[in-house]
Amino acid sequence: MENVADCYFYHTMELPGHGVIEGRDWDLRGGVDEYLGKVDFADQRVLEIGPASGFLTFEMEKRCADVVSVEVTAEHGWDFVPYPAARLEEVFGPRRIVMQQLKNSYWFSHAAHNSKAKVYYGDVYNLPAALGQFDIAIMGSVLLHCRDPLRIVEQCGKIASLLIITDMFYPELERAPVCRLAPTPQNFLWHTW
Repeated sequence: MENVADCYFYHTMELPGHGVIEGRDWDLRGGVDEYLGKVDFADQRVLEIGPASGFLTFEMEKRCADVVSVEVTAEHGWDFVPYPAARLEEVFGPRRIVMQQLKNSYWFSHAAHNSKAKVYYGDVYNLPAALGQFDIAIMGSVLLHCRDPLRIVEQCGKIASLLIITDMFYPELERAPVCRLAPTPQNFLWHTW
C-alpha cells in the first residue's frame, strides 16, 4: 500500500515519514497506556481483535510486544444487524469500500512503522488453534459491533492468559440491565448491536 488517499484511518496516528494522519473516528494518542489498562507489554505475545488502522498494534509493538491481529474477511464480514435486505443493500457497497480502505490504512501504517506484526484474516468466532497461545488478548471497543460478543471473549479466553476489554461507557446504562439491543426499526443502527 503506497497511497494514503486509498486509506481510511480510523485512529489519528503519527506515522514516520508522514507526520500526523487525522483519523476519522478516534484519537487515543494522549491516553494509550490508560486505554490498555497500564499493562506491561514487554516481551508479551498479544492477540488483538479488530485492529482497524493498527494504532494499538503499533503502540503495543513500541512497548516491545509481539502482536498478531485478527481482522474480518469479505466472506466473514461485518456483523450487520439483520434489517430487511432492501434497507441493508444501500449499506453493503459503501461498507465494503470502507473496509478495504481500512485494511489499506493498516498496511500503509505497517510499512511506515517497519512493523513485524502479523494479521490473521478470518472468522473471529472460530479462531484456529494454529494461531497458538498468547499472553494477552485485547478487544478494544470492538465487541459492540459483534452479534455474539461473549463468543469472541470465550475464543480469546481459550488462547490467552490475560484479557483486556475496553468499550464505551454509557452512563444511561448504570443500574440497568447489563446488555441492551441498540438497533431499532426507526434508528437503522446497522453497525452496532
